[in-house]
Amino acid sequence: MEICISENIKRLRKDNGLTQEMLADVLHISPQSISKWERGDAYPDISMLPSIANYFGVTVDALLGNDRIIAEERILQYIEEYNALTAKDQGQKALEVAKIAYEDYSYDYRIVMLYVNALKVYGSQSDKEEIERLCKLVLNNCTDKALLSDASSHILGLKSTEDKLAFMDKYIEYGQDWNWFNVYPYSSVEGKIMMQSDIVDKWWHLNAYIGILANSKNDIQGYNVSPKEKIAIIKKQQDIFNAMFDENDLGEFVFYVGQFNEQLTREYLAINDNERALACFEKSIDGWIAYNNLPYEYEYKNILINQRPCMKKNLCGSYTTLLRYKNEIDKNTIYDSIRDNVRFITAYNRLSK
Repeated sequence: MEICISENIKRLRKDNGLTQEMLADVLHISPQSISKWERGDAYPDISMLPSIANYFGVTVDALLGNDRIIAEERILQYIEEYNALTAKDQGQKALEVAKIAYEDYSYDYRIVMLYVNALKVYGSQSDKEEIERLCKLVLNNCTDKALLSDASSHILGLKSTEDKLAFMDKYIEYGQDWNWFNVYPYSSVEGKIMMQSDIVDKWWHLNAYIGILANSKNDIQGYNVSPKEKIAIIKKQQDIFNAMFDENDLGEFVFYVGQFNEQLTREYLAINDNERALACFEKSIDGWIAYNNLPYEYEYKNILINQRPCMKKNLCGSYTTLLRYKNEIDKNTIYDSIRDNVRFITAYNRLSK
C-alpha cells in the first residue's frame, strides 16, 4: 500500500503557514525528525498519529493517505456494480447506484460520466438539462480524453442535426488540438501515443460527421436524406473504418461492426430490401457479440494504434449489452417484417446464449 504521510505532512504544514521548526515545537520533537518525515526517510511513531491528525484537523486516514485509497476502491466498486446491473438490464437499480455514486463522489469525473450515462439510458426526458450541465462541467474542467469524448457524444445526442454539426466544429477546435508535440517529442514513446490518439480522434470526428447525417431524421434545413442516401452514407463510414482498422485487430472498435450493420439493417428494411437487411442483421449480431466478449485488456497490433491500450474496465456503462440490444429489437416494430425468417431467428437467438 502506498504511504502518503510524508507528502501529506509537508502539505498540511505549508497550508498552515508553519516552518519545520514551528511544527516540531508543537509536537515536542526535533526539527530533524520533521525533515526526515517529509523526505520519507522515516515515519512518525504510530502513537503520534492521532496528535498530528488532531492538530491539523484531519482524520488519521486522511493523514496516512488512506482516504484516497479507500475512495478509489469505492469508485471502482461503483463502476463494477453499475456495469453488472447494466449487463443484466436492471436499469432502475443501475440508475440508483449511479445516483448514489454521484452523491458520494461528484468530484470524480469518471463517476460524473457514469451518472450521465445512467440518466441518458435509464432516466427520463426531464433529465436532458442535467445531462447537458454535467457534460459541460466535464468539458470545461476534465483533462481525460476518453471522458471528454464521452461528454461530447452525450451532448451531441441532445441536439438537432444542424446543431450537432455546428457543435462538432466547436468541439474539434476546443478539444482535440492540444499541441501535444510541444510537450512530447515526436520520437518519444509519449509522442507516439499522442500521435495515435490524434489519429483515432480525427477518425472519430469524421465518423461522427458522417454518422450525424446517417442518423438524421431529415431535420437539417435544406436536407432530405432518403433511406438510400443514408445507406450510401453508412457504407462510406464502413469504407473509412475498414481503411483505418485491421479486420482481426479491432479491440474496442469492434463496436462499430455492430453499429454500422444495425443502422444498415434498419435502412434496408425501410426500403423493403429484406434480403440485404437480413445479411446486415447477422453481421450486427456478430459485432455486438464480439464487443460483449472483449478481453479485459487488449493490445493492438495495428501500427497506427499499437500503443493505445484497450481496457474493458474503461468501457463503463455500455448501453450495447446483449440483453439490452435484444430488448431494443423486441420493441422496434421495424423488424416485424423479418421476425419469422429463419435467418433472423437464428441470429437473434445467439443474443441469449
